[in-house]
Amino acid sequence: MKKGLAVMILVALALVTSSCLPTNGDIIVLGASDHANVVGDVVSNGDRIQVTSLTGITILTTPTVEELLNAALEVEEIDSDTKDSINIILDLLPEVEDWLAEIPDETWQAIDEIMGNVTELETVTDTIDVLQEAIESDKYDDYDYLPEALEFGIDLLQAGRYTIYNPAWSPYQATPFLSFNTSQLMKEDLEGGIAGAVGGALADVAPAQYVIGIGGVVAAVESSIADIISQLPGYW
Repeated sequence: MKKGLAVMILVALALVTSSCLPTNGDIIVLGASDHANVVGDVVSNGDRIQVTSLTGITILTTPTVEELLNAALEVEEIDSDTKDSINIILDLLPEVEDWLAEIPDETWQAIDEIMGNVTELETVTDTIDVLQEAIESDKYDDYDYLPEALEFGIDLLQAGRYTIYNPAWSPYQATPFLSFNTSQLMKEDLEGGIAGAVGGALADVAPAQYVIGIGGVVAAVESSIADIISQLPGYW
């Protein structure tokens, strides 16, 4: 992480004590609800984002995650709190690859095993049950930060249960989302969030009480937006 950004986050995060959106310009402490809000606003404002860019020119090619999030910042209908979250995520996205590089091979194997256990599942409830069983089994206790990351994964699914992971959510009832695979989105987010939480903690990117949420949300948003772009080729 760049030294200046790291210092800014460490100082600012020390001023806040909850995952609620702060006021008076304090930096956001990212939590699972921030992920659901960012992704939900991208989905529900897709028709506005697709014709918006930082230069006011329509994006004619498949955007990157960063381009789509930057375009979302220009949409008036997205509220300022969500835009604050997007700005922090954009600041930290370049660091995600370095965070993931901190994860040992054996921890990656454990994550792959857990994700393999949810591959065929379609609902939030069933997926949470598997994650809870993994935590209670104590099988993964020797993997640094993995139990905490699994708890974050449960929070992530709970936060999006009635919106982004719900096939009946109203934005999914219109073009181009009619055939959108919410189960696929859920699993992509879950894997990204778990890995990001572990990697961010191992990279020591923030104080211990905040690091799981920060690493998990940033990586999960990256996974979410990448999946949305891939499921809607040519839309953006």
